[in-house]
Amino acid sequence: MVQANTPDGKRDMSWDDMADTWDTLPSVRAYSSGAFRSLSEVCAARGVSLDGARVIDFGCGTGLLTEAVAAQAQDVVGVDVSPAMVAVLQGKGLPNVRVECGELNDIIARGGLPHGAFDLVVASSVCGFLADYPAAVALLAARLAPGGLFIQWDWELDPTADEPMGLTRDAIQDALVAAGLDDVVVDVGFHAPFEDMVMAPLRGVGRMP
Repeated sequence: MVQANTPDGKRDMSWDDMADTWDTLPSVRAYSSGAFRSLSEVCAARGVSLDGARVIDFGCGTGLLTEAVAAQAQDVVGVDVSPAMVAVLQGKGLPNVRVECGELNDIIARGGLPHGAFDLVVASSVCGFLADYPAAVALLAARLAPGGLFIQWDWELDPTADEPMGLTRDAIQDALVAAGLDDVVVDVGFHAPFEDMVMAPLRGVGRMP
């Protein structure tokens, strides 16, 4: 199981271990709210409507962002490797949300994420944990219909930190371009004050031609 690093910087617990209390963490709720605000801004600026959209929420966890997106979208597919996390999401009984649990390659192989079938892929605080981030972006981008958007939010890598984690701006830019996306922009996704810090994750956006 992947070891988790939450917005509080806490390590040494698996995602399954944290599933029951994940939605109650103030930092997690602040991050999710910031990501949804950021998503709404991008969609408005790029002329993509959430209303009636077909969406993949990659790394959906317990579904805080999924819930917000599903309130407007036609259908959302939540994808996560943690059975305990997706069980929490399934327990919310969202009628237009389908959940796929497992590794991305396996889900695609069994037909869970059809090629070119989605208007939007969102990935909130997950890409920095992936063993092969560029390959995952390429697979996810291939699920997009023409004009569809890929949007991610991840911590910016600080190589001087005691335990470096996250992604650099160049790594995000390169991965999105290599995945065949255009109009790629990498910037700060949102600012969310929390206790004595301000969360300011990077946002990567690209469009399928």
